[in-house]
Amino acid sequence: MQNFQILENSSLQTPFGVFAGVTSHVCYPTGQLEGVTLAEKNMMLTHIGELVPFYSETERRKNKYSVEFYKSGTVKAVSLDRQQEINTPIGTLPAELVTFYESGALSRLFPLDGKISGFWSEEDERRLHIPLAFDLGFTRFTARISAIGFFQNGDIRSITLFPGETIEVLTAYGTIVVRNGFSLYETGELASVEPDVPTPVKTPIGALTAFDPNAIGINADSNSLEFYPDGTVKKLTVSGNTIAVQTPDGHMEWFHSRKIPHPLEDEAEQLVGIVVSFDAANGTVEIKGDRSGQFVIKDCGFTVGKENATETYACSPADCASCSLCGKGTLLQ
Repeated sequence: MQNFQILENSSLQTPFGVFAGVTSHVCYPTGQLEGVTLAEKNMMLTHIGELVPFYSETERRKNKYSVEFYKSGTVKAVSLDRQQEINTPIGTLPAELVTFYESGALSRLFPLDGKISGFWSEEDERRLHIPLAFDLGFTRFTARISAIGFFQNGDIRSITLFPGETIEVLTAYGTIVVRNGFSLYETGELASVEPDVPTPVKTPIGALTAFDPNAIGINADSNSLEFYPDGTVKKLTVSGNTIAVQTPDGHMEWFHSRKIPHPLEDEAEQLVGIVVSFDAANGTVEIKGDRSGQFVIKDCGFTVGKENATETYACSPADCASCSLCGKGTLLQ
């Protein structure tokens, strides 16, 4: 059902107000307004202050909605004409793009919003970035930020780093060098990070190397190394390891990384790490690599080896003597 009206002089009446200088508009298949593109200056009053939607197209910023809407008519996103100071739950911050929950609360803030192309490189965008400083207890850093995500209550949901930026984050397993960013629980505890380099993590089945070589980093809401609120490991992507499981009946099951077609290079392959998930409540582990399996940890023996190598460097069966795989592993507590 249509929720807008076209007026004279290229104006558009919406539930949010009148927009002047509308050059185009797009609707959802059900008829509601999805987005508008503007060529004149307009002013919007939002929960985070007065915003000036995008109307000055450049090679760096083009082919964009100025304002995007939910089907209900509330504002979903505003591309700002230029970087401006925004009132956020954590203070005043610079932004070129902001997104909202349907309630009107701020969802995500992007300090810059240039479109990487043949006319505008990532390095061009980097030169415009002003590093921002944060002190969150478990990490204190100054870095270029791609985006900050918020929960509806205003607390930080995630911080996404600009490509090439790294920070140090303190975890229950020590300080980890992080790329792409990190996410938090709504109660403030660290929820996930993206390790910058292969990082040994002590787990209930042995020391595993946490690293996802294919992590994209579009946003940091979810990362390859996840924690429970108490800081213990919940899930991780493992690279460089094999995992052998000795089941209660003595059967051995092996798990390796798997290869998939490379998305950008013909006839090439890329390695996908093993995903290991721990269910602390049930005492189980799920392993997904070139095969999948779920096991009760206390009933099985686990041996971690090096990918593409015969040497095993860590094993943790409850009774090492019962493991037929090797006799030289180090028992992990």
